[in-house]
Order: sequence, then structure tokens, then C-alpha cells
Amino acid sequence: MATWARAGSTCEIAGDVLTKTRGGNYNRLATTEETMAAGVHEWEVTLTAGATANQSLALYIGVARENLDVEKGGYSKRGDGWYIRANDGGLWGGGLESADSQGTRAFVIGDRVGVRLDTGDGSLRFFKNGVAFGAGFPAGSIGGPVVAAAELVCPGQCVTLVRGAALG
Repeated sequence: MATWARAGSTCEIAGDVLTKTRGGNYNRLATTEETMAAGVHEWEVTLTAGATANQSLALYIGVARENLDVEKGGYSKRGDGWYIRANDGGLWGGGLESADSQGTRAFVIGDRVGVRLDTGDGSLRFFKNGVAFGAGFPAGSIGGPVVAAAELVCPGQCVTLVRGAALG
């Protein structure tokens, strides 16, 4: 998996580390440079830090269409992003908003959020610390090409790409 390549101006990229450093509580997109148009792709991020004000992990991990405006967010509501929200494990995208929620504190700081995209069948699955987590998006949900993506919401939120993901 390539490293973070593009992010909104309120975010900072330092190699594999992505941090929202300033601004209000609004979504900002960050993506990797690798386009995923064929095959099965897996990656993980570690939830490194929550919001400075309250440690909130209301942030989104998944995939988004290529070349979206990184100064904006909320792409799940526009049909251009498919995510799991870390604070409750809810699915966002494809007409879903907080569907299949796994309850409060679904993920905590230090957890790894894994993602498996199968471009052949259009499915997107999520993992918690290497173990399958929730229902994910079924076959036919995702049409490519897409890129790995995160939408950070609050200043202080930080995720780190993990090399060599081993998803169950």
C-alpha cells in the first residue's frame, strides 16, 4: 500500500502518519496515490490519536473515488466514499448512514482498522485488530477505480498506515 499522498490543508502528512492539525470539526479527505481498479487490496491503519478536545474517534476509514477535492469531506453522502466510522463501527456510503453500528467505542486508540477491497465483486470488508468486524459492504457495492481514504473530522485525530497488513 502506498503512503498518504493527498490531504486537505488542515491535515498534515508525515510519511505513513496522517494528522488533522487545525480547523473546526468538519470532515477533510486524505487519500493514497495507488489507484485500485483490479484485484483484492488490503491495508490497515492504527488509530494513533483522538481529537485534542475529547479524544473523539469520529473519523472515517475506507475508500473513495479518485481525484476528489481534499478540502471537502462527507463523500459517503455523495456516493463517492465508502467508510467505517471508528467511534461506533457504523457504515457510511452507498446510501447508508451509520448502518450496522457496533455500539459506542467500537474502536479505541491503539486499535488497527483493516480494510479489504475486492474490486472483482465490489465488496468492502472491515477488520478490527486483524479479525473480521461487522457486515461491511456486500458484493456489488463498490465500483472502481478507487483509492484508500480517510476523512478526519476533529483537530488532533491521527491515523498511521500499517505496512504488511495481515487480515483474517
